[in-house]
Amino acid sequence: MNGPRFRVRFPAGSGAPRLVLLAGCLLAGAGRLVQASPAGSPADTALPPLRVVLDPGHGGLSNGAVGVAGVPEKRLTLQLALGVRDLLLREAGVEVVMTRDQDVDLDLGQRPRVGQPADVFVSLHMNAAPSPQPRGIETYFFGPASDPGAFQVAERENAEAVDPGPLADDSDVAEILADLWRVGVQMRSAQLAQEVQQGLAQAVPGAVNRGVRQANFAVLRLSPIPAIVVEAGFLTHPQEGKRLADPAYLDRLARGIVQGILRYARATARERQAMVTGRQVH
Repeated sequence: MNGPRFRVRFPAGSGAPRLVLLAGCLLAGAGRLVQASPAGSPADTALPPLRVVLDPGHGGLSNGAVGVAGVPEKRLTLQLALGVRDLLLREAGVEVVMTRDQDVDLDLGQRPRVGQPADVFVSLHMNAAPSPQPRGIETYFFGPASDPGAFQVAERENAEAVDPGPLADDSDVAEILADLWRVGVQMRSAQLAQEVQQGLAQAVPGAVNRGVRQANFAVLRLSPIPAIVVEAGFLTHPQEGKRLADPAYLDRLARGIVQGILRYARATARERQAMVTGRQVH
């Protein structure tokens, strides 16, 4: 199969034509991967398990926010993550990896590397605000902050982050390949965020739906796979903060997150199957 051809003008002496060639090869290879196999062919195989990395925010010396119920965020995010894990493990064809399953310190730079290779990364947090008024659920994927509030949330969660080094030694080739990779991951992250936010809105219809937003979270910036941060409510809101400390309410949140993950898995099943097919063909 012939890949796409590119005709682009570059300054003399530029190394960019090599980049276009590499990009064309990459896109051509992707085109081969997404071709469906004839029914009954050897490439007609079962999907590999969906591998989900769950990241309960904070832990150890990092308590996170402490709200009106007096329970630190690190305890509630772990309880929520364990609930999501247990529900996911009831589903056929799902594997779950926890970045932590107890109260331990874990650097933000380490979290996205746990359990790789995987299909999705879901980091679970609770929100907080200086004022008791803000409330509601929101889900983030990586990108420029969509508004000042999103910027502040990311700044708070990034307080312990160490900025990563450059992707490569100022290489044009590395940069264009990295850009192609980022676009694909960001598109899938946005899709995952939409599905999970919808699942949460359906699971707790009385909660304020603050929607899907973008921000520069360290755990999202460093993730090699589709990744989201769920802010499951405001610990500082008088009513919502108390609900977040209620195991029954956390169970409803967990069910909403699971439904969103499963919808995302169904929506991307053909793509995952094509990747398996491509590996077998090659």
